Amino acid sequence: MTRIPERDRPPRIFRPPDSAAAAGAPGHASGHTQRLRPLNRPRPIQVRENGNGTPVILYVNRRPRRVQAIREEWRIDDEWWREPISRRYVTLVLEDGRPLTIYQDLIEGGWYVQQE
Repeated sequence: MTRIPERDRPPRIFRPPDSAAAAGAPGHASGHTQRLRPLNRPRPIQVRENGNGTPVILYVNRRPRRVQAIREEWRIDDEWWREPISRRYVTLVLEDGRPLTIYQDLIEGGWYVQQE
């Protein structure tokens, strides 16, 4: 039997698994269930700001963490024609040296941490 070199083979066609298998339905050969979960979902965080509105303390897992440094700040205003988004992002360094990106929802007012 002659082998066809890889470069001369036709491309492989991706076939998604059937819906029962993809959902981890009982009886599927893998025997376990799979759940879809959103990635990088923001979650609320408590922030104490100084008089200029700069974050100085974050409450991470209910514990206060001082902000050691602000690395970068930027603002995003988008989708004004549909559902407006107005956010102020801050990349900072906590007292333990951990970098973190948070944002303030400028429409509703809360602060959020972007999960990694």
